[in-house]
Amino acid sequence: MLRVIADARVARSAAVALHETPPDSAPAKSILADLGTTARNLFQFRELLFELTRRDLRIRYTQAVMGVVWAILTPLVVALSGWVIRIALSYMSGYPLARVELADIAVKAVAWSFFVGALGFGTASVTANYALVTKVYFPRQMLPLSSVATQVIDSIIGAAALAILLPLFGVRPTTALLWVPLLAVILVLLTTAFTLLAACANVFFRDAKHVVQLITNFGIFFTPVIFNADAFGPGGIKVLMLNPLGPVLEGLRLSVAHGHDLMVPLTGAGGAVVWSPWFLVWSAGWAVAGVAIAAVVFHRAEAAFAEYV
Repeated sequence: MLRVIADARVARSAAVALHETPPDSAPAKSILADLGTTARNLFQFRELLFELTRRDLRIRYTQAVMGVVWAILTPLVVALSGWVIRIALSYMSGYPLARVELADIAVKAVAWSFFVGALGFGTASVTANYALVTKVYFPRQMLPLSSVATQVIDSIIGAAALAILLPLFGVRPTTALLWVPLLAVILVLLTTAFTLLAACANVFFRDAKHVVQLITNFGIFFTPVIFNADAFGPGGIKVLMLNPLGPVLEGLRLSVAHGHDLMVPLTGAGGAVVWSPWFLVWSAGWAVAGVAIAAVVFHRAEAAFAEYV
């Protein structure tokens, strides 16, 4: 019943926006024209995005016993899993594990949980809303974007809880925290790009959600979440940093837990480059290009959604 009421409210918002200005739904002839059309449609239907996000939050937490605690529990479970592995390896190797290393995992767990949560919910966002997709026009991008926006709110709650706990690990605020907003923007853009592409693919290929599930389940072992990039040596650092998420997670670790200025290169044992500002440029490039490509692909494919959904 709650979902029906929420969907009715969303449909009314879409109808109002549609009445105000007829949207340009036809595929444009150039990439720039596609991006311009997408931007105009998203601006026109911005209130619909708010309604969709509010609906998703209401559905997610209504009648949930733990409520918003789930926003904290998910990254906490990721962090606890990483701590167990790192503590076990520390015990076997005979090297003590510093408290700040536990903070490293906790910081990256919040970012990883955001990516996994948004991608997981966003992949099925179009097919799960077939009643809206087949009955009223609105930019279909709003559905996966609302999943990302909902996860942003969850992650803000998780990050606030982490900020309270970080002093227990010996972490103190420094000016390097000024890098966090930029890293957060890059993370959101990367997540948005992956989510748009996954949601689009899931309309035409229903096994796309299984591929996404594999990525969310096992991607943590191919991304520097539990382990730092320098744990794999000079060659391993270069490989892990090719993953656009790698520099974002390592940047958050270094700036939040270690107070390192990301404009300054950092070398580890044997002169291996642990951090370089170019890593951040690499991720930012992927984020901007990824969102542009995903927006164009999604826009050109959405006209056929109603037929396949």
